[in-house]
Amino acid sequence: MKNGAIQLVDLEFEYKIWKKRLDLFSSEVDLIMNRNTNLPADEKYKSLNAVELLAIEEHKEALIKLKSRIEIREQELKFYNKDFPITETHDYFMEHLELRRKNEKLLLLHLDRVSDIVVAIGV
Repeated sequence: MKNGAIQLVDLEFEYKIWKKRLDLFSSEVDLIMNRNTNLPADEKYKSLNAVELLAIEEHKEALIKLKSRIEIREQELKFYNKDFPITETHDYFMEHLELRRKNEKLLLLHLDRVSDIVVAIGV
């Protein structure tokens, strides 16, 4: 921020952080799915049931969908001058806040689901 105005670079920076976080979450989901398919036949370990698998697959789709939305917003912002100031009442800022809320909600959901799944597979 410069002189109290929100700059496009501020929004772009936050988008980059979100995309990296979503990539990390997707990698975690992939690790869980891989772990689930490679569990030993020992009774000590139990694999995920169909409902749990469906929930984690839907979660992965939500991660991909949010990342795609962020990338679309980034493309739209490229049409503006880098020094174009945005106020808190600007449409782009309002849409940015909505993306921020969705990102924060997905973060909490991800942490909750991953911890539940880790417990479920007996790690």
